[in-house]
Amino acid sequence: MSTSVPRAVAVFAALCVSAASCSDTTLQPDRAPAARGGLLTGVLTAVLQRTVPLSRDYSASATIGSGGGSIRIPEAGFTITFPAGAVSAPTAMRATAIAGSSVAYRLEPHGLVFAKPAVITQDLSLTAALGRLLDTGYQGGYFTDESTLSSGVVSVLETRPASFDLLRLQMSFSVTHFSGYAATRKGGYMSSSGDRMGTGFRR
Repeated sequence: MSTSVPRAVAVFAALCVSAASCSDTTLQPDRAPAARGGLLTGVLTAVLQRTVPLSRDYSASATIGSGGGSIRIPEAGFTITFPAGAVSAPTAMRATAIAGSSVAYRLEPHGLVFAKPAVITQDLSLTAALGRLLDTGYQGGYFTDESTLSSGVVSVLETRPASFDLLRLQMSFSVTHFSGYAATRKGGYMSSSGDRMGTGFRR
């Protein structure tokens, strides 16, 4: 009995050390920051680029009621579709394709939450994705700061998985609330200093 107590204490101490090391949240250089439910703490990632930059912002507005509807920006290849029941009362909405090369949009009113997700569809025919035989390494990315878009990156706060229609050359992803959204590179995360942290960072 006298030798079993020190041995038990030693085992307990070893387990504590192991648990502490497992809880280390330091980012590894070849991994994207951990996300829970698609939520991130704000990390820079590459944005899908247009082959022909938009010379200015393009906007479209509509009042969407309980029966659903859609808003289109043909110049940017953008459509957002609202299913029936997304909103309970007629709501004025506005979508803006942000000028420049980045496939990014400003959706208003900011903070609007949907009872049923809306779906953003992006035409890929005039983007860099088509030049790579329809590169499907992108997803939806929620952002609030547009200041870095001209550099081809954005700070992503939430990710949205995308689906791809190879015949129609489109990608789609759902959104549950309004603010800014972009087509962002999966796994192409960067540190705040601009160091690449994922093997998938390409534009």
